[in-house]
Amino acid sequence: MRPASLRKLHRAVDRHTAERVSIQPMQAGGYLVGSPLGDPVEVLAVMTETSGATRTAGEGANSGHAAELLGATHTAKFTTSALPFGATAGFVLTRLDRPDTPSFRISGVYPFGSDRTILTLVKVAL
Repeated sequence: MRPASLRKLHRAVDRHTAERVSIQPMQAGGYLVGSPLGDPVEVLAVMTETSGATRTAGEGANSGHAAELLGATHTAKFTTSALPFGATAGFVLTRLDRPDTPSFRISGVYPFGSDRTILTLVKVAL
């Protein structure tokens, strides 16, 4: 797909499924609390959650192997150029339209195309 077509597709997806989030840059500290580096920035992001599930560690459900619990996976996808700084692991993401949900610590940053970023997230209580 051509870059211009891809940008158009991302804008359409954002219009219909994105929500407002803020990304707060934090000083080094990884999963520790750390301290803010600057002001949070609001962007539109498509938030996804894959709920926890179980799978059998062997072949077939009656194989006698133990079941493995898989945790929930949270991601956020946004237009990279909407953020005036590069997102980094340890920064905090907050869902602005859902203040009753916990904040997230960014655990991974992955480029997706020329102007899209995928963040992997971990729930935190701040």
